[in-house]
Amino acid sequence: MSKLYIYGIGGTGARVLRSLTMLLASGVSLGNDIDTVVPVIIDPDSSNGDLSRTIGIMQLYRKIRQHLRFDNRPEKKGYFHVDIDDMGTNFRLHLNNVANMKFSDYIAFNRFTTEGQPDPNQALLSLLFSDQNLQTPLDVGFKGNPNMGSIVLNDPQNTKSLIELMQHFQTGDRIFIISSIFGGTGAAGFPLLQKTMREAESLDMPNSAAIAHAPIGAVTVLPYFGLKDDKESQIKMETFMSKTKAALKYYIGNLDVDALYYMCDVIKNRYNNVEGATEQKNNAHFVEMAAALGIVDFARSDIRHQTKGHTSFREFAVREDLNPITLPDLGPATFAVMGKEMVSFFIFARFYLEHFQDTKKYAWTKTQQMKGVSFSDPFFIDIGQFLDEYRAHWLKEMSDNQRSFQPFELYPAEADIFDTVNHIHPKKTSVIEKWLGKNLQGFPAIDTEISDVSMKKIKGLDAYNFFITVHETAINNVLKRKYNF
Repeated sequence: MSKLYIYGIGGTGARVLRSLTMLLASGVSLGNDIDTVVPVIIDPDSSNGDLSRTIGIMQLYRKIRQHLRFDNRPEKKGYFHVDIDDMGTNFRLHLNNVANMKFSDYIAFNRFTTEGQPDPNQALLSLLFSDQNLQTPLDVGFKGNPNMGSIVLNDPQNTKSLIELMQHFQTGDRIFIISSIFGGTGAAGFPLLQKTMREAESLDMPNSAAIAHAPIGAVTVLPYFGLKDDKESQIKMETFMSKTKAALKYYIGNLDVDALYYMCDVIKNRYNNVEGATEQKNNAHFVEMAAALGIVDFARSDIRHQTKGHTSFREFAVREDLNPITLPDLGPATFAVMGKEMVSFFIFARFYLEHFQDTKKYAWTKTQQMKGVSFSDPFFIDIGQFLDEYRAHWLKEMSDNQRSFQPFELYPAEADIFDTVNHIHPKKTSVIEKWLGKNLQGFPAIDTEISDVSMKKIKGLDAYNFFITVHETAINNVLKRKYNF
């Protein structure tokens, strides 16, 4: 099996990785060839709220995943199936010489003098960079200035950090790059990063031939949100389109990637204009989930590296221009990739967060596999925390955002759990099925199925794997009867 190295550049890169983590947790598959992803965020703003939140959810995923095994499960997939490995980076690529430094210091602006007076080199730098650029602290990012980002990210010292990360790269592994095209970090980092990969052999990287000839995919996110006016901010919404056009023009003839995904939407929401640090924490957006699905598509495809100029260009579309969007609006091809998995994981989240406390004395808890297990173990606490992040934050934020994605009724008052999947209606329970004890309504339907599944011989599973396997299998069995998928 192979690894997929994913580089999330800037705030957009971090947010897309957050959506990917949620999709992988729900059991979305990366195909038969990829079993491990290596996500790395590249952002000089170490305190960025989007970055911190994404790293936190990926760390929580890893804590849960390290207790699970799939080699002895019949389907060898399911919730948390794909391994997420940070390769010792804590999911970040270290950028050198950016802490507590202004951009002018980074480029040694004041050293370009002759007898104490500015020399022609300093005059040239003054043309390329405004006074505001020069005084910008680098530890809060590039504030929408790709001309600054291209200098810092092209530093040979930062290339060295990349080389160290890629030392475990092998033939068969793949590379994917996430960036926005209308900011500073992503617009600068994407072309530089792919160029570095293609020139691996000249940079004396370990396994350089495998890296240089690896399939590289990328998603570049065009403007999909706006910013509120703020005269004090360096980031101006009115520059988004001009930056996008300039970057697209540069991409022609200067990229060597095998698959390029374009993602955008009509701007329907304006966020607070925050230049960086902890306050930059945008709500999850449907476009970010769609971009994450581009990563899934790339991993599942049979794309191989070809010569420069043979890029496969791909876009994402929904069936109709609707707001809000529900699961059926994504179309059958997209639903086949993630629809069933999202429904299953949402039902699991509701079952665990709302009903699990009532099941701790049921028959399945008395099985041999569960003897001596405490439900106050960190594993069960971590599961609850992750599921709460999934429903109360990620799904809720996408539901409240514009364009809105509302696959579920997140907090229904009295509705049956199977009536909370928007625009997908469950099969009604017949009198005979009720008499047989099958296809009951609500949580009892899952309780009954858990009892049946747990009584079957499931060999070689410890308590944590038994718990996940029984609950996921039971939920999927019920969903097959309820929704015929």
